[in-house]
Amino acid sequence: SDCFFCCLMDEKHYSQQRSSVISNDLEEPLIEHRKPLSVWTLAALIFFEVAGSPAGIEPAVEAAGPLFTLIGFSIMPFIWSVPESLVTAELSTMFPEDGGFVSWVSSIYGEYWGYVKFFFNWLSSVTDNAIYPLMIVDYFGTFIPALEDTFLRVISLALCSFILVGVNLTGLELVGRASVLLVIMSLLPFLVMVLIGIPDVQINRCSNSKDTNDVDWGVLLNTLFWNLNYFDSASALAAEVQNPTKTFPKALQIAVILIMSMYIVTLVVGIGVTPDDENWEESYFSRVAEIVGGQWLKGWVVCAVSLSSIGMFEAELSTNGYLVMGMSRRGMLPAFLSHKTRFNTPLYGILISCMALPLSIYSTFQDLIEMLNLMYIWGSILAFSAFIAHRIKRPDANRPFKIPLNTIGVCLMLLPTLFFTFATMYFGSWQGHVVSFAVFLLSTFCYYFFGYLRRNNIIAFFPLVPWTEPLPSDYCGHTRVSIDPLN
Repeated sequence: SDCFFCCLMDEKHYSQQRSSVISNDLEEPLIEHRKPLSVWTLAALIFFEVAGSPAGIEPAVEAAGPLFTLIGFSIMPFIWSVPESLVTAELSTMFPEDGGFVSWVSSIYGEYWGYVKFFFNWLSSVTDNAIYPLMIVDYFGTFIPALEDTFLRVISLALCSFILVGVNLTGLELVGRASVLLVIMSLLPFLVMVLIGIPDVQINRCSNSKDTNDVDWGVLLNTLFWNLNYFDSASALAAEVQNPTKTFPKALQIAVILIMSMYIVTLVVGIGVTPDDENWEESYFSRVAEIVGGQWLKGWVVCAVSLSSIGMFEAELSTNGYLVMGMSRRGMLPAFLSHKTRFNTPLYGILISCMALPLSIYSTFQDLIEMLNLMYIWGSILAFSAFIAHRIKRPDANRPFKIPLNTIGVCLMLLPTLFFTFATMYFGSWQGHVVSFAVFLLSTFCYYFFGYLRRNNIIAFFPLVPWTEPLPSDYCGHTRVSIDPLN
């Protein structure tokens, strides 16, 4: 078949380069491993990539009041989440490999922009992962005041991070199955809170609003964005998905509906049962649970938020690790980063993806959100432009799932999305923009630095194999990469 002939041609070119570039101890046999992710396990991982639980949306109510927050969480899924998930479904089925969104960009713009996309998204996600140990400690702090002590807080954050990383190294199949269970356990107390609280909801409280001049638009937009993005992160696991052509669209659909419903319902009940003068600060849902059901429900919600934070941490760390491994196998990062443990997990990819965890000790919740959002926005602009470029330059490419719109239609679909990204950037702090610019400089440096190491055989790399077509879903061997057209 064509696929078999393609594999033979790639193998010949691959082996010729590989013998002079990479040592035998890094060789990996062409063995099809069992793909661990089904529709439900992938949907659970996407759910934790994006949301995890209603915890984390509280600052939006404090910043903008109930009305603007409810409007934001009602509209934003259609402005951002749905378009991003549709783009992810189309491109992930075109490129079913661990390189994920880097494949989308590098295949159309060249290797350099692949590096830029990788560093924006990867460092955004790595920074995001520093939030979850912080959330666990903050919520338990509502029960254990001693955790406000700096020393105990640092010890708690370090211990929490160490345990979570250890769990992640045990394997993606375990993480995926555990994620399904964690979704149920994380949402169950919120469902109980909603059912108990509905009779006491005063719906008129949902119409309370702040004067537009008093709204902190930066906090509102950043909170909305943080709680409704990262759908594309699942693309880094595309090579681990069973039948990605059907699995990705279904899993994304399940995740979007679940997340939208969760936010709106819990917000309406939470706003409707709490006094108007309450301050919706971080970890406020534990207070809502206490008002609705007392201490037992508060304790249950605190435990559920901790479990959801664990799920979010594990899901993001898995995708970050596999993304690094995919970049390594493409020849864009050193070959040792593709090393797997006996549990088939990318050891070094996971370990270096923990580099931002100390930020949880020295940063606030809002500081981390703003910093990671701006990095993610720049990466998303690259991804959306690559999506449109693929539609224009490769209209006949194999697309197992295709958004049922022509090129003009998808451009119109993405216009509100891009408007929202620019609005979020406008309200961002100068510190956040400085960090984003620094990431751009870092990606540029790494592009030339790793290129120098690869050309001079200073460290082992898998060879760069010329890119010609998107990888078919049944491609049986090596990952191909783009060659920068400027080189």
